[in-house]
Amino acid sequence: MSVLTDSDSGDPWSHEGSGAVRAVLVALGLTVAGFLVSLVGGIAFIVPLILLEVDIQSTGPFLALTAVGQVAFLVLGYAYARYTGLTVHVSRPSARELGWALAGVVAALVVAVGVSVLLAVLDLVPESVIGDAIVSDPTLVLGLAALSIVLVAPAEEFLFRGVIQGRLRRSLGPVGAVVGSSLLFGSLHLGNYTGETAAVVAGAVLIACVGTVFGTLYERTQNLVVPIVAHGVYNTILMVLSFLTL
Repeated sequence: MSVLTDSDSGDPWSHEGSGAVRAVLVALGLTVAGFLVSLVGGIAFIVPLILLEVDIQSTGPFLALTAVGQVAFLVLGYAYARYTGLTVHVSRPSARELGWALAGVVAALVVAVGVSVLLAVLDLVPESVIGDAIVSDPTLVLGLAALSIVLVAPAEEFLFRGVIQGRLRRSLGPVGAVVGSSLLFGSLHLGNYTGETAAVVAGAVLIACVGTVFGTLYERTQNLVVPIVAHGVYNTILMVLSFLTL
């Protein structure tokens, strides 16, 4: 597999129009595998800390645990892409592509605000599972913001846009790929929320809606760095605003 790609042969952006069921099953399998690999990695990381009587709810261990999960996404995505020969386009963004990334940040924020307002009207606003931890140590938000830029955005975009969306595109075309990968992206974030089931699902739907912006950026620019930049900046803006309002 070549994770780079202006020199790759063939056209990975074309699609065959067949094998839709198999493509969906593979995408589902990758999502479930991402969750399981992240969970196993997290357990392997936490157990020694518990034995050493380290407070795993403190900021340092929490950020490290988050990083472990994201590394698991990268490893899984790379392993699948290498095994199947799936091309993930990564290149230095041009000024025009950076403009697309900026537009994507604005679009993602507009989508997030719009969906959040709708959820508030429907009384379906979920609570964050890390809300109490943030109140106890507000610097956790800043740590998450930094981690989002250097690891979270690259890892999640590589697995969901580069690999899962890339696999779906082969059979479902770009629109089906963006919708499918975004729904799976949202589903993986169900564990981020707490509260009534409907509210938790609504929170995942919000994430999925934002995910369509990142997926569209990848399809439009054919460069994974663009949605990575947009995702990282978007997360950072939300987290910095959260920190300032604490």
